[in-house]
Amino acid sequence: MKWRIVLTVLFVLTLFAGFAYLYVNSYVRKHQHAVILFVVDGLDLNTLNLARQQLNRSSLGDPDDPAISDARRRSAYRSEILNLDSFWNIALLSIQEPGQPVPDEGVDATALACGQRVENGFVAFNNRNEKLRSLIYAAQNSRLATGLVTNSSFVQPTPVAFYSTTNGKPDPYRNANDLLYSRIDIVLGGGEQYFLPASATNEWGRPDGRNLVDDARKNGYTVIHTRDELNNVSTWGAHLFGLFAPDQFYFSALEPANRTQPSLAEMTRVAISCLNYKINVNGYFLVVQDGLVARAAEQNLGKLTINEVADLDEAIQSAVEYAGPDALVIITNSYSLGSVGPLAEHDMAAPTPTVNADGVPVKNATIPMAPPPPPAWLAGPGGPTVTRSQATWLRQRYEDGVFSSDAPGLLQPEPALRFQTQAQPLAEPAWLASRGDGSAQLRGFINNTDLFDIITEQF
Repeated sequence: MKWRIVLTVLFVLTLFAGFAYLYVNSYVRKHQHAVILFVVDGLDLNTLNLARQQLNRSSLGDPDDPAISDARRRSAYRSEILNLDSFWNIALLSIQEPGQPVPDEGVDATALACGQRVENGFVAFNNRNEKLRSLIYAAQNSRLATGLVTNSSFVQPTPVAFYSTTNGKPDPYRNANDLLYSRIDIVLGGGEQYFLPASATNEWGRPDGRNLVDDARKNGYTVIHTRDELNNVSTWGAHLFGLFAPDQFYFSALEPANRTQPSLAEMTRVAISCLNYKINVNGYFLVVQDGLVARAAEQNLGKLTINEVADLDEAIQSAVEYAGPDALVIITNSYSLGSVGPLAEHDMAAPTPTVNADGVPVKNATIPMAPPPPPAWLAGPGGPTVTRSQATWLRQRYEDGVFSSDAPGLLQPEPALRFQTQAQPLAEPAWLASRGDGSAQLRGFINNTDLFDIITEQF
């Protein structure tokens, strides 16, 4: 008889504990309605500061954080600031680990998206052959609506880390298929060629002949392809699948006159409009990835880089405006590419080792510079060529029109200290800025893997 009483008491206590947990989790614990994560590959602090100077923005008004001192507020009035400068909670993110001091883009993206570090060449896939759960799937498990926006191709490493995996060898066709069945509510970006069958006009199309765009419609998505379609779409309960470019987007300064690709700000605005009110009363998690800053910086194209920072800043303004002041908005650069600031006058005339078209060293060449001096990069196509193959590669890029010295010099690589066909990620810490409810814990020095746990606590 006693054991029945004991079991009854245990059952009642367990039932009470369960109800208590559900009550606290549903009515006491604060859930963030909107969490927006901007991942801006390659935007180091030197480039950001250069953009702040060159964009010549006027003050945007009172900083809205009451904890800001009067001295800092007066400083903001005197400064030419970006929308990003209203994000007062700042952190530095360690991206290194023993044995892998310089992680690649996929490793940095995996640390943010999945909270774990993996080996170079892998994305969201560890050395135990395990697929890692990303923030998007964690949000879905918490019954939040989700969105993924990029001005890059969906099959680039950073977007892939949030919905699929790479097991040492890129497989864009599998990634495209994973995105279709990811159950992400709002999908806006580039890489359409990987969703359509291969053809004479689609060289990089799917070898299996499948048309994933048609499959997206069958799965309940509203499929859109142009800027006008995006801006005129009904946001009432819409599940969008937008593919606006065969691969990556045009750089903003090189857009055709009658452009069909939306800006990052337009995609961000529409995504938030769909997610904020119409899809899910439990809230939403949105990832906005900017890949064009890195694509320009990799080639030492400083003017294009600054233009892309301006477009990014407009997208940040859209996020704050449409999500509301309480939304948790986070921006991180994920990794840096190495802008080291303007060259000094004595550096501009310094002899640099280079070779001519025949591979013969030229000792007295100087770096051509025009006032005001552009930034010097640590590495990239703007560096001095020292081998015949490097000189041949660079000459071919100019002949193909990929690089050009024509005015206004948007496609002219700026000087770099060392030649590389493409600048690579560095080991220096990444930065993070945040605002809104829950942002106070994103301060100081943290690991980039910590962001996963901090964000999931908001779901």
